[in-house]
Amino acid sequence: MAGQTQETASQANQYPWKYGLFIGANFVALAVFQSFIGNFYRDARGIEGTQLLWLLVALPAVSMLTQPLWGFVGDRMRYRNTALYLMALGSMLSILLMGLSKSFPMLLLCTCLYASFYTPLMPMGDSVMLEALAKKNMSFGPIRLIGSMTFAVASLLFGFVFEGRFHLVPWVSLVFCLLLLASVRVLPKAPGHQRGRTSVPFKTLFQLPHMKQLLILLTLLMLSMGYYYSYFTLHFTSLPGGTAGLAGMSYFLSAVCELPFLLRADKLFKRYGAGRLMLVSALLLVIRFTLLAFTKSVGIAVLTQMLHGGCFIVITMSTALYVNSVVPDELRASGQMLLSIVGYGLARVFGIVCGGFIANLTGGSAGGFAAMALVALVALVWGGSYFLRVPPVNGEHNA
Repeated sequence: MAGQTQETASQANQYPWKYGLFIGANFVALAVFQSFIGNFYRDARGIEGTQLLWLLVALPAVSMLTQPLWGFVGDRMRYRNTALYLMALGSMLSILLMGLSKSFPMLLLCTCLYASFYTPLMPMGDSVMLEALAKKNMSFGPIRLIGSMTFAVASLLFGFVFEGRFHLVPWVSLVFCLLLLASVRVLPKAPGHQRGRTSVPFKTLFQLPHMKQLLILLTLLMLSMGYYYSYFTLHFTSLPGGTAGLAGMSYFLSAVCELPFLLRADKLFKRYGAGRLMLVSALLLVIRFTLLAFTKSVGIAVLTQMLHGGCFIVITMSTALYVNSVVPDELRASGQMLLSIVGYGLARVFGIVCGGFIANLTGGSAGGFAAMALVALVALVWGGSYFLRVPPVNGEHNA
């Protein structure tokens, strides 16, 4: 017993908490840019209407095109860390130009450049950290928890900082991109496994056991989440008593509620597998979006954010762990990029472009949430018919 206690204490002391500097800087930069860039375009640069829509949709659309390229490059570099340096440096330069730009064409160009460099950073970093932790048989959950907590605090804090000062958004983003560049140094060296080897084609990813089914389920769930990220604040502030301050508090609550899952993510993944965990997320999304569609109460709308802890983080963590466990070494970076293309690119394009159409067709943002509840219900029924019939999709039975 004493020996086991000493071994546990030794593992805790050896846990690479320093990786948290990279993931924390990344999530603060994400919180600043994702939450407030629309206000920068509109309030600090006077961009509205169709031009604003183009700027917002450029981020996910461009990311879908560039992330496969970065995955290809990363898998063939001597070290994937070099790709991370290039991405962080490119993010810094593009956000600097954005802060100096005044016209719509220049803002669009800078936004496309930023999307090209910044959006692949997290999946590439995940591939590096997951591989290093797997070699030491250590959990990814505590590191990812740092991301959730920094995102929560940053969303709450900068909501007050930027009030009436949205011209500061690119400059604050620049500071954290600089920190992100410096923090790449804390990550372990991760070789590109296709360097000097026979090339493994990208299509191999789709031939892995259960991968196509997981991607279908991921797509359905993240389509509904894409609408949520695009319209929740607008819907919330349209409710009686809904304010921007309360919206910021609700985002903080949603991030805090991710903590219980993150503390047990690896154990739950091993026991239930990605598919079954995502079915729980689908059920929670049905409940969550149904409540948002039919309630007029700000209090209930805030309480629905507590369900977030079983939604986004469960979906993204489960799929990332599965890819890390079954994807060949030669496609480590490309596998994580594929998840980001589906989960970020497709979902956000749908949420921004199609979300407005659905909301108008169904009578407003509340009707849009009803439609997203239906999408989640389809995912639950279809996913249940498959993933409840197969062993837990956790890599142990699926290599």
